[in-house]
Amino acid sequence: MNDKSQNSTLIDMWYPSRMDIENCPLDYFVIKYIYGLEPEQMPPPNAKMRSGSTVESCVVDILQGELEQEARQHWQHVLDQHFPINDKDEHQKNVCIGQFQDVVTNLLAAFREINKDPTDFQELVKGEGKGIDVAMGGFVDVTAKDSIIEIKTQWSTASGLFNKDGSLRLRKPSKTDTPQKSHLRQVATYSNAAEKPPILIVANAFEYTVFDEMNTEFMRKKELKHAFETMRLSARARQNLLKISDDPKVLANFVPLNLMHFVWKDLEEEVLKEIMNIWGVET
Repeated sequence: MNDKSQNSTLIDMWYPSRMDIENCPLDYFVIKYIYGLEPEQMPPPNAKMRSGSTVESCVVDILQGELEQEARQHWQHVLDQHFPINDKDEHQKNVCIGQFQDVVTNLLAAFREINKDPTDFQELVKGEGKGIDVAMGGFVDVTAKDSIIEIKTQWSTASGLFNKDGSLRLRKPSKTDTPQKSHLRQVATYSNAAEKPPILIVANAFEYTVFDEMNTEFMRKKELKHAFETMRLSARARQNLLKISDDPKVLANFVPLNLMHFVWKDLEEEVLKEIMNIWGVET
């Protein structure tokens, strides 16, 4: 690990990845952003993560005017270069490659439905939060004149088991009736910074769903305000912790360690032992 405790500018901006209460619990925040995990100590991207980023890049290229067939071929080839992190991920990679083109097709259909002309891609938006010393925001997938658009993808899950006919047993994505809470918190943060209403597109190989203020209460001002407040209070708590100390061993006295949380599951045993040592875990 890389001890960053001597750095006085640890947090220059509050991105959702640094303050989300579900995907970045406090103990993980202390280790990743204060103590500092080296890149090689971080779990590598799995097939679903890699597939999501390549599909998004493909769609963005097409929206920017790249020839559709060339973009599709290029980004599927990029996904094909993914190195599986384990045997199950190798099966998952094959599933994602098989669904890649259908997910792209459904995302493009969603953009035709919302009929928004993009003005920017991966725009960095910065906003304020009461009691927060630095900006809150992040990189918006697609910006339009009157809205911001966030892209999310879903993939069938490879179970690692096989059917009697030899085909891989898959679990299709669940029907998306409401936005995931973490997605809602993310778009609320971006919406506050951009001062524009958000649109959330969720697509898989079978369908797409568009969430906006017209079709769900979760994307209206009141619910977005509640979601943003969750993020603001999280950022405030983390900010105030760093005003106590930027020494991870000191912060460990104020933050409980929960190694049962999913964020820790793919770390190497030696890294976990070092984390436990910071908290003084007795074994």
